[in-house]
Amino acid sequence: MEAEKAELPVASRPQDIKSEPDSFLVVVEFDMEEYRRMHCSKAIKKTLSIPEWLNEIAMKKNINFSQVLQEALMEKIGVR
Repeated sequence: MEAEKAELPVASRPQDIKSEPDSFLVVVEFDMEEYRRMHCSKAIKKTLSIPEWLNEIAMKKNINFSQVLQEALMEKIGVR
């Protein structure tokens, strides 16, 4: 639905659900952001520019640029 830009349904309020006698409701929690992190991790290529001196030092230290960028972006936006 998201890919088709369709509006996602709103969660039901338990008190608004009519249930049969002797039945029960089960609350199902769903975190869309967590789902995306777990299932939509297709890599996207990005081009960036850094100073030459910084690149040289990072290369000597075998730093994984992609991993550092991912970690920094996740920290910046407040996701784990």
